[in-house]
Amino acid sequence: MRGLERDLSPETHSPPFPFSFVLVGAGRVGTAVSKLLVDAGHVVAGVASRRASSAERAASFLGCPVFSLDVELPPSDAVLVGATDPAIEEVATELTERGVAGRVVWHLSGSLGLAPLKPALDGDAIGCALHPVQACPDVATAIERLPGSAWGVTASPEAVAWAERTVEESLRGTAVAVAEDDRPLWHSASVTVSNGIAALMASGESILDAIGVERPESVLGPLAAGTVMNAQQGGGGAQTLTGPVVRGEDETVYRHMRALRDADPNLAASYALVAAHILEQAERAGRIDSGTARTIRNVLGDAQ
Repeated sequence: MRGLERDLSPETHSPPFPFSFVLVGAGRVGTAVSKLLVDAGHVVAGVASRRASSAERAASFLGCPVFSLDVELPPSDAVLVGATDPAIEEVATELTERGVAGRVVWHLSGSLGLAPLKPALDGDAIGCALHPVQACPDVATAIERLPGSAWGVTASPEAVAWAERTVEESLRGTAVAVAEDDRPLWHSASVTVSNGIAALMASGESILDAIGVERPESVLGPLAAGTVMNAQQGGGGAQTLTGPVVRGEDETVYRHMRALRDADPNLAASYALVAAHILEQAERAGRIDSGTARTIRNVLGDAQ
């Protein structure tokens, strides 16, 4: 939180717990987080959103009224900003015009910390950024998956303990402290894993499509789930890498490449990129020696 920390005066107090809050921006993650907070004993005082239909849907789901940012904010201890990254600073500015002194203003962005909340912080609000490391395709799935997830916590000094308690007690997650300047790296790790897995699934599905396998996701899905479980239980991804590339089975890799090239050169190119990345991670972890890695790289090049 470098550059955004504020000195605490004797009058400064930690935010209350349990707390009342309003939701501004009724997206799937904000709505799901709000439901978990309500279930944990906190009170949602209202929902506002750019789209009236989104606000009404979320308010009905949460059992609270809809309000407009054009008028004074409902009485509350905190404002949960569920807006997209580009809109957070604009929302913070609007909130300041409605009076946010003493309230916690927090968002759910992964790559942003307290910086976009500066207008609210200048209005004596307390800043907080809590980002869940989880894939949330819809509200119901988010409610199911968020408990047990890790949350990146960046907060004003007086809100650190409050944020950690909110994550661990109310959202049933794990709080991980993330410095302001480290937020982009924190988020990039999440994006790399979540979308990387999906992209690799898509590549594998394309290969099975080439030989007429129906619903290839049903073939590869359990494998992907098992691989993630192996990494969780076996000390991480690098320590649980397996397969012909890591074992140095150059003839198998060559066979793969020739078959893929004959089926579709684009499939062979994708395989080679993934194999090269596997080699890089295996070498970095000491799982494969440089000579074997060189042999595999030569095979990947020769077979294209």
